Amino acid sequence: MPTTLRGALTFLVALWLTLEILGALVLPPVARGETRADPGFAALEAGLHDAVNETRGTRHLLRLERNALLDRAARAHAEDMAARRYMSHDTPEGLNPVDRIQRAGADGFTLAAENVGLTTKADPNREILTGWLHSPPHRRNLLMPAFNATGIGIARAADGTYYYTQVYATFPRE
Repeated sequence: MPTTLRGALTFLVALWLTLEILGALVLPPVARGETRADPGFAALEAGLHDAVNETRGTRHLLRLERNALLDRAARAHAEDMAARRYMSHDTPEGLNPVDRIQRAGADGFTLAAENVGLTTKADPNREILTGWLHSPPHRRNLLMPAFNATGIGIARAADGTYYYTQVYATFPRE
């Protein structure tokens, strides 16, 4: 056992590092509370994008173009919600959708909004889209004529719950 304050601190830091390294090596990501890396998320995101554009098309609205920076913001928020088990447009630290979009590097947009959702259903895209279309504020975002760009992020929590974020934005036309 350490006999000095410095020795005790050194011991605690070494113990902490050892536990972190062992936890990373021994425990699977799900047991550590992290989101699951699933190659199917790209397909789910693309499927949601297509379904949203199909819904907008039936109303003669512009297609939403995927934007890599908006995808980055949406994915980061979905992953954060899944990892920390919350669902909100604001992070626990108070960052709102515009803050997160700007932090992802997107600028020049004139309007932005966000839809979030979670589901445990076997067909998560259908569940989420149906829910958004039946919720007036989410429906308004999804069908707003002014929006021309989107970002989509999907993450899965350790318990299997899917967390969805779709960011909408308006960029000036060239």
